[in-house]
Amino acid sequence: MHVRSEGDSTTGLWKSRYLQITTDTVCDQCNNVWLSNFENNAVKLATPLIQGNQDIIIKPAEQRTLGAWAFKMALLLEIAAKENPQPFFTAAERKRFRETLIPSEKVRVFLAKYEYGQHPVHAAIPLHTLTRRDDQQPFHLKISTITAGCLAMQVMSVRSRTSGELVYASSEMEFVFEGKGLDAILPIWPPTGQGVRWPPKETLTQEDLEEWTNMWETAKGLNRLPSGSEL
Repeated sequence: MHVRSEGDSTTGLWKSRYLQITTDTVCDQCNNVWLSNFENNAVKLATPLIQGNQDIIIKPAEQRTLGAWAFKMALLLEIAAKENPQPFFTAAERKRFRETLIPSEKVRVFLAKYEYGQHPVHAAIPLHTLTRRDDQQPFHLKISTITAGCLAMQVMSVRSRTSGELVYASSEMEFVFEGKGLDAILPIWPPTGQGVRWPPKETLTQEDLEEWTNMWETAKGLNRLPSGSEL
């Protein structure tokens, strides 16, 4: 498990044959009842994607469940990464997910097929501080990229530094998927309203995965906030 928590710097690195990263953020009842039931349902849907050996159609209702699963991991990964003194997601946002099991309507979730090789499990959660060039509005961009076997998932979240609120990632960020990304990355949240064919035409390599994690660099009208500056 490889976790990057600040910009392009590696602040946490774990290597293990087994999943040993845990967090005590979730109480026993939540972990063993509602979250366990949700996990069992989500993993059943994700199994053919993780194994990567089936051609299927991911229906809109299944996209919602998979989007919620990816969002749940984005919420918990930053808590498990002890280097994060201040989580990106707020307690109120985590509570809302607990009550609804629906990812925030303001985040975007993507899927891709991953040629995992020697990295069957991978997590990268960089936080970037950006500003729009046209009006100099600053905001934080959280990119949570998670892989399990042949399945790669990404949760993109944008928070205004002015208001402190999540803003719609689809309106704040305009991405141009170039090259392999055009045929490799599948948006599933917000819901597409139609089935999504799996697997995509292209498969991401480890190098592609790193580029995907830093896909914010292709955003239009944005630039990184200079280090140490405050707006």
